[in-house]
Parts: sequence; structure tokens; C-alpha cells
Amino acid sequence: MGGRARILTALAVVACTAGAAAGKDFGVYGKLFPIAEPDLLEQILGRLRTMEASGELAEMERAMQERTRAYVERPDTGSELPPAEEYRAFEFDPSITLNQDLADHQGRVFARAGTVVNPLAYSAFAKRIVVIDGDAEDQVRFALAEGDELDTLIVIAKGSPLALGRAHGRRFWFDQDAVMVSRFGLERLPSVIKRADPILLIEEIPTGEAQP
Repeated sequence: MGGRARILTALAVVACTAGAAAGKDFGVYGKLFPIAEPDLLEQILGRLRTMEASGELAEMERAMQERTRAYVERPDTGSELPPAEEYRAFEFDPSITLNQDLADHQGRVFARAGTVVNPLAYSAFAKRIVVIDGDAEDQVRFALAEGDELDTLIVIAKGSPLALGRAHGRRFWFDQDAVMVSRFGLERLPSVIKRADPILLIEEIPTGEAQP
């Protein structure tokens, strides 16, 4: 038998053997179960229905509303500054140095990286900003005496802006996350921030004492 014939014979034997194996019934071993995965959405909805029926869901909603109301009424910055004990003044330069080129919507660069920009050169904002402890009545009185809403913004670093607004018929802003305290390096209250081109002048003023 030639080599080609031997190869064809071997292939035929393999094919027959494979066919026989494929056609043999080995029976069933063990129990068979349908594949079933729990529906996650249905589980969640079922849990919510159970919580609703027991009143747990309504209680959670009330608790969340109370936490939100409490935070709005009295936000927390996580920091507390002491009162000013003596007059101190220092300058603050608001200039920033660009770390990349700035371009308009057409890709035209109008400011190069490394350029120093002073926001005061482009802003007409001229109001005094008085930062106080809203829980200190003497500081609240001082801030109110500094001016009206046309020329003075009152920012509280601690306390309840809504309660103060209701009590005095005026808006009190809140230093959310102590951004202003950190940005201007405030250390004591009350602090008065005012424009003194090309810088800002910041004064720490003991409550009740006149500015020099």
C-alpha cells in the first residue's frame, strides 16, 4: 500500500471512531436544573416595596430631609477662627500666573503661558467683604454697621446664614468649605477685605474698635 493510501485509511478510521463516540448515549448522571439568575432590578424593587410597606422608606426620607434642612440652616466649614485681639493689616496680591496658553473658540491664543494676570485689572467689583463669626453678636453688629448691601458683602465663616438673614432683613453669605478663608489667608475675625489697586487690603479689626 502506498503512502497516500495509508494516510487516507488512517483518516477514515479516525472519522469512524469519532462518529461512533459522538453518537453514543452515555445517559444522564445527577439532577439537571434550569439556569436561572435572579433579576437584580426585581430584587431592588421588591426590597423597596417591603420597606415602603413597613414604613422604613418613609422614615429614611424624613431623616434625609432633616439632614438636608439642618445643613442648609447651619452649614459647617470644618474650621473655626478666633476673634481679632488687635488691629492688623496686610496686603494680598490676587495675581495669577498662567500655566498654559489661553485661546478663544477659533484657536487664537490671546494669553501665553507664564503671563501674570491681575483680576483687579479686569473687574469693576469694589464692594467691601466683611468676614465674621456669625455666632458672635458683636461681630454681626460690626458687619451690619460697615455698610449696606450696595457697598458691603457680609460673609460668615461660622453660623446660620438663613437665621441671620431672617433676623436682620439682609443677605448673609456663607464661606462654603472655607474657600475664602483659605484663599485670602484669614487668621482672625472679623476681617475686612477691600480693594486697594493693584492689590487687596485685608484688615483684622477687634470688634468695637474703629479702624485707624
